[in-house]
Amino acid sequence: MNAKNHKSCYGTMFHELLHFQENEPMQGKVFAFELDRSGLARSNRRITANIAEWDDCIECEEFDHCYKFCMAKLLLQNAVENE
Repeated sequence: MNAKNHKSCYGTMFHELLHFQENEPMQGKVFAFELDRSGLARSNRRITANIAEWDDCIECEEFDHCYKFCMAKLLLQNAVENE
């Protein structure tokens, strides 16, 4: 079975969760997060969404597949992180 050619942004709505830098925004195509740490304690957590990019995504013919793929990646990353 051959892989289908997807757009370069396919599967990138969210930043990958297993590798990130604290105190820096971690940007996916649509959603971003930042985990701030000062000293030993995490002081702030922020999540943002780029609505223009979201609008671009929902107009895409691959949106349903891409969204499902993004969610599957998040679930797997969460399972690995919590092991």
